[in-house]
Amino acid sequence: MHSLRYPPHPNLHSSFDPIPLCISLYPGEDIQKEQASPRISCPRGSKAYASYCSLLFSCFPTMQLACQKRSEGYLASVLSGAEASFVSSLVKSSVNSYSYVWIGLHDPTLGQEPNGAGWEWSSTDVLNYANWERNPSTASDRGYCGGVSRSSGKWRDYSCDRELPYVCKFKG
Repeated sequence: MHSLRYPPHPNLHSSFDPIPLCISLYPGEDIQKEQASPRISCPRGSKAYASYCSLLFSCFPTMQLACQKRSEGYLASVLSGAEASFVSSLVKSSVNSYSYVWIGLHDPTLGQEPNGAGWEWSSTDVLNYANWERNPSTASDRGYCGGVSRSSGKWRDYSCDRELPYVCKFKG
């Protein structure tokens, strides 16, 4: 199995296409009608939120590159409490048995910024909303990539080389 650290280097190119190796954790399930927007159409198995589609994968190689294969795709950013609830329900309703799932949260400063100010979204969205399970700047076992808890929906920092499923967010 190919295993790369998240987030992969922006100049990294791979000759193999990881998408066919990824398994959607919603096999054959249709879009949730109450959250679907009439303006967008998401691929079978993905879920609509606002003008984006989200899809949870259970493979590990080149997460960010796999997400970027989709229209305006990237590891999911969570920009509001409503979107946090959506991502949490996405993770809880999947066949995933992991306790945490990667989202696009990371600290490229490796904790050098005071009070956790180095954390950002890999999508370049501004980090204005936070939903931490614990304060990553005070944890003794710090990690520099963020995941969402399946049980609480809150975020936690983890070592970036930990193999977890991940959520892609892409334009619908």
